[in-house]
Amino acid sequence: MWGSAGFIVGVVLGSLVKALADRSLGMKSFWGRSYCPSCKAGLRWYDLFPIFSYIFLNGKCRYCKKKIPLEYPITEIILGILIAYLFTQTQFSLISIPDLILKIFFIVILVVLFITDFKKMFIPDRIVIPAIIISLISLVAITVYKIGYLYFYLSQSPIGRKLLPPYSDYFQRHALAAAEPLYLGILMGLLIGGFFLSLIIITRGKGMGGGDVKLGAFIGLMLGFPQALFAVVLSFLTGAIFSIILIIAGKKHFGQTIPFGPFLVLGSLIMLFWGNQIMDWYLKLGV
Repeated sequence: MWGSAGFIVGVVLGSLVKALADRSLGMKSFWGRSYCPSCKAGLRWYDLFPIFSYIFLNGKCRYCKKKIPLEYPITEIILGILIAYLFTQTQFSLISIPDLILKIFFIVILVVLFITDFKKMFIPDRIVIPAIIISLISLVAITVYKIGYLYFYLSQSPIGRKLLPPYSDYFQRHALAAAEPLYLGILMGLLIGGFFLSLIIITRGKGMGGGDVKLGAFIGLMLGFPQALFAVVLSFLTGAIFSIILIIAGKKHFGQTIPFGPFLVLGSLIMLFWGNQIMDWYLKLGV
């Protein structure tokens, strides 16, 4: 049931993701009605049902009859699958809902930036900078909410009140644990952003772009330690493998640049969904 609900949420967000990516690439306002990319005709509400509208219209604009790019329903389906899987991983409770919303936001931004960087090697500031700010504010708010909820929960029973100051340090210890995603996220955001910036300085701008620095900071903030570090390592590994394949296939040659953002997105999604399993596997290798 939760998977189906997540898929519906995801396909709806998929339409938003594609619109944000297209308008970012076209340097157009995020506000205003949706329109056909070919004839610019404003779309009605019944033209905007994710996936279904594409099928019912036979993949063509209702007004100019030109083909609608297949990437529209593909983006909707991919977001549907990602959010559906996220829902199936979530144990729903009052305390988990804010985290779930923030993870959905993380996935949405990642896919938007995947599209823009893949298509035009462009990570728009007007997407990634507000995303960093929103994430930081959200993490602070979620931390305050969790600590406040813990205090309220403990204060509701005689036993719980004995776990509050000055009787015990139980509350302080658990409040510090609740704040861990916030301070580790900030630390990792600064660390990864600084590392990417140093690569730009060392390679004189040939290693990666300024957009990667901001994307790295966003990923570090959202994933924290050690998931963000693993995400970066996976990004470099998958990027290197993909580059070698392109060189062998004759599609690229040494020295040519490829967008790094999509690999950062891929590594981040892997760690978001399977981070705990990967880290457990890695720790077992070291035993």
